[in-house]
Amino acid sequence: MDRKSLIALIICGVIMLLYYPIILPLLSPKTEKVTQEELSAEKRRLETKNEIRTVIPALLPSQETLREMDIHEEEVVIENECIRTVWINDGAALKSVKLKDFKSQDSKDTLELIKDADTEYRPLAISYIYQKADFQRQRYRITDRSKGRISFSTSLESGLNLIKTVSIPDGKYQVDMEIVLENNTDAEISLAYDIIASSMITHEGVISTDIAGLVGIDMGNHKIKLVSTAPKGFPAKNESRGIVWAGSTNKYFATVLKPASSEWVASVHLQAFDMQGMPSEEKAEQGDFMVSLQTGRIHIAPHTSVRHGYLYFVGPKKEEVLGQYGTMDAIISYGWLNVISKLLLGFLNAVHNVIPNYGISIIVLTIIIKALLFPLTRKSQVSMFRMQQLQPLINQLKEKYKNNKQKIGQEQVLLFKKYGVNPMSGCLPMILQLPVFFALFRTLQLSFEMRQAPFVFWINDLSMPDTLMYLPFTIPFLGNTLNILPIIMTGASFVQMKLTPKSPATDPQAQAQQKMMSFMPIMFAFILYKMPSGLTLYWTTSTIFSIVESLFIRKSIKKIKIV
Repeated sequence: MDRKSLIALIICGVIMLLYYPIILPLLSPKTEKVTQEELSAEKRRLETKNEIRTVIPALLPSQETLREMDIHEEEVVIENECIRTVWINDGAALKSVKLKDFKSQDSKDTLELIKDADTEYRPLAISYIYQKADFQRQRYRITDRSKGRISFSTSLESGLNLIKTVSIPDGKYQVDMEIVLENNTDAEISLAYDIIASSMITHEGVISTDIAGLVGIDMGNHKIKLVSTAPKGFPAKNESRGIVWAGSTNKYFATVLKPASSEWVASVHLQAFDMQGMPSEEKAEQGDFMVSLQTGRIHIAPHTSVRHGYLYFVGPKKEEVLGQYGTMDAIISYGWLNVISKLLLGFLNAVHNVIPNYGISIIVLTIIIKALLFPLTRKSQVSMFRMQQLQPLINQLKEKYKNNKQKIGQEQVLLFKKYGVNPMSGCLPMILQLPVFFALFRTLQLSFEMRQAPFVFWINDLSMPDTLMYLPFTIPFLGNTLNILPIIMTGASFVQMKLTPKSPATDPQAQAQQKMMSFMPIMFAFILYKMPSGLTLYWTTSTIFSIVESLFIRKSIKKIKIV
């Protein structure tokens, strides 16, 4: 392998090394809550001392608050075959969501997608309405509770009634919600409101790469622009026209609020939570954040009402599931290799339908890729073998024209052309595999199908490293885990390197190149050590089949002689 081939190979390795950590990522103050007991005690104290008329009005609860004191805090559970939801009448909000068909990341319990956390900023609560802030604290009356359905209602002193009805259809990962705003006055009411689209989604991995806020924008012609904001980008606000949905996502699940019409949506605000579960203007370092949807100005005529319908998706990022919700399938995105990733996933699913094991599907995919590239691989190795045979003639040219480098280059080109040698063909099969490698990496990293997908023995999750055991010590750059596939891959890479045709050892330049090449298997071991085991399985299988190819090709090229 000449210098150009070596440089190309090193560039390939460097790109792979930097892709995940560098390239891929480039793709209000707290107020105290006054409890019901505190309000009751204050009222009794003032009545006893006959001081109600003299006390500062700001210290007294409003009539609205006193009415709320008669309403007890309640929780209601509604569920279907797919999800179990817990609702609370404080804010008429969603307190918890469990997905019945899926396990938590440690595979021990049922997955709780929306955490029952200590915060008052829960999904589907209205946090601001009609110049009334902190409305998420409002306690609603539960006026209807039937199978799969709850109705909440509350009244404002302005004469505005608010009715929120939620229901869960059978067999769906969704909540249907209707908000009714009733104007019971003789004058028009003009208002806007904020509704919490998502908060407290559970984590599935490293915060910086696992979770994000989502906004879907209608670009026309059935095209949706997906705006994804990682925690480091908080706080953020999106005021684009045509916002069709907003929410949050982790690697494999999403919680997304979709209004029946984008006409009444004005903006989306993404805001982090602090350690106390309160909104903060800082970055979402802890990974908990809130996505709020703000409406535009709404005009309600006297003694009339306005109805807003919403769909709230809480489920897996699977194409067959998101495909039921129109434009939400845009949530599944693999970046600039989106087309290749979807083709690979389609193939893996097709094999999985026949053999229900994604590890075997990856092996079958590897064999097919190697078979398609075999003509190029053979041509590459034949060219490298001929380069080895031509080395004495090249040395003669260097001796003959040692004072004329330009002439040496011209003569080498003629020599390569005469014997059909392409110096760059040695790296060509690897270069052609790189798009597949990167696309497969994104597929294994993000595709729901790989979540907790077992292969054999200790490999029980193809989306995670194949950790056999945890070590009592830490290895620099590798951590404290013992992962087997990268070790097997490294050993196979050394064998493959030994079988690759080399230049004569008498050539100092070739010796230096060969010495540098000997470090490539170690470099790839570091690159792949903490990557998904499905990806390492692909590369290990590819390396083993390359060894078989080399043994087969060596038998045929031994008969080739330089004329």
